Amino acid sequence: MPDESIGSLRRLVREQRLRVIPVVTDERQLRLAGLVKRSSLLEVSSTRTEARAKDLMSPPRIALSPSYSVRSALKEMLRLDEWYAPVVDNGLRYLGVFGLEDAIRYIVGNYEKELLVPLAEVMQRDIVYVEPDTPVPRVWQLMRRHGFAALPVVKNGVIVGVVAEHDLIIHGYTRPDFEADSYRKGPLVQEVMSTPPITLHEESTLLDAARLILKRDIGRVYVVDDNKRLVGVIDRSDVVSYWLKH
Repeated sequence: MPDESIGSLRRLVREQRLRVIPVVTDERQLRLAGLVKRSSLLEVSSTRTEARAKDLMSPPRIALSPSYSVRSALKEMLRLDEWYAPVVDNGLRYLGVFGLEDAIRYIVGNYEKELLVPLAEVMQRDIVYVEPDTPVPRVWQLMRRHGFAALPVVKNGVIVGVVAEHDLIIHGYTRPDFEADSYRKGPLVQEVMSTPPITLHEESTLLDAARLILKRDIGRVYVVDDNKRLVGVIDRSDVVSYWLKH
C-alpha cells in the first residue's frame, strides 16, 4: 500500500529477499500504483522514519499482460535493463511479477541443450570489485555508479566474498554520508560481506550457472580459474540474453 512505512518495506526485503515490491491502491482492487526497488531503500537515511512507499515508488518502465510471449517480454526487459516487470490486466489490476529468474526457470526446464556452452566463452571479464578493507560507503557509491546489486570482494586476485544490496540493508547501512571523516572511517566490507562466495570454474557451462542461480536464489555467479582467481561473472541477464540469441 502507498502508506506502508519504509521500515516495513525493509523488513520484507530482509526476510523474503525481495528485490522489487509492487505497491497497490487497495487490497481488493489491487490497482498497480508503482514499484519500490530494493536499491531505492538504500537511498533513504535510516533516520528518515516518516518516509512511505509512495515517496519511493516509481511507475514501472514496462508492464506485461498475461498474453505476452516469454521471448517478447524478455527482449523488452533487456532493452530497458529491467530484471522485473509487473503483470497486469487491461484494468491495471496487479496479477504478479515476472522476473529474469522466472525466465531462467522456464529456459532450464525446456532448453537445456542450448545452454551447454562453457562459461569461458560467454562470461563478462571486465569486473568491478572491492577489497575486504574497502569502506562500505565506497561500495554503496560503486553500486550506484554502475547499477550493480552486488560486488565481489577480492584479495590478491582471489574472490573471498560478496557484498550485495541485501547485505547492506541487513546491517542497516543505507544512504551513508560521503563526506570526509565518515567516509574514511568505515565500516569495512569485511564486516558485512557474505562468505563463502558462490563460484563456478570457467570450464563449467552456462547451464550449470543457470541451475546454481535458481538453486541459491542469487543474481550472479562468479567464475574462477584453477587457482581460485576471479576471471569472470555470469548474471541472470547473460543467461537470458544468450538464450534469446541462440
